Amino acid sequence: MSIPASTPPRCTVVLAVKSLSDAKSRLTPLPEDADRPALVSAMLVDTLDAVATVGADAVVVSPDPDVHRLVADRGARPVDEPEPTAGLSPLNAALVHGAAPVGRTAYLQADLPALRPDSLAAALDDAARALTGAPAAFVADRSGNGTVLLVATSGFTPRFGIDSARRHRDAGAVELDPERRRWADLRTDIDTPDDLTVAVGLGLGPRTQAALARHTADADRFGRTPRRGCGTMNR
Repeated sequence: MSIPASTPPRCTVVLAVKSLSDAKSRLTPLPEDADRPALVSAMLVDTLDAVATVGADAVVVSPDPDVHRLVADRGARPVDEPEPTAGLSPLNAALVHGAAPVGRTAYLQADLPALRPDSLAAALDDAARALTGAPAAFVADRSGNGTVLLVATSGFTPRFGIDSARRHRDAGAVELDPERRRWADLRTDIDTPDDLTVAVGLGLGPRTQAALARHTADADRFGRTPRRGCGTMNR
């Protein structure tokens, strides 16, 4: 599949990841022997592979040295989590810490196992056009309440967390495709087993598919749907 290049100049894509031992505690019920850190790592790698395919530079902010090693192997730049910042949640402080000092930055969820590069490229292109008249643009999640992608000029503070779509909108960000007719794969971040089931239906990336397949019970529950088409935080 031909992947459209994102609108120049390239933006930096920033992702924030917790320690693997703490990540995705809401992904229950999974079998007791399921390797949750391996699943989180797999979803992160599938997300980073989509970012790399569109030609964007990735920065991953995390306190976990294992995450640092993992993302460096995928060509991303690992950054340590910052000290607490007054007025910002730990997540938003981490994202701001990884942002480009000038130009625009894309803040992306790290748990998008069904993400296709063409969807990401199209969303980045639409955001670049929107930024000619607004400080930021965002893509809401499947529910319409959270945010999976925020593209902002320097000086715009991300507002990820509960009801982030409304908070970004109220701060002047333009919502891309507010009817949510496009980019189902981009909108499907993973917080619960139901989210993972939806992602399976869209087609998982190869790393996430392999992580699930290593556990028979997981594979039986969620299926083994291959990715169609091309070849991880509170929202």
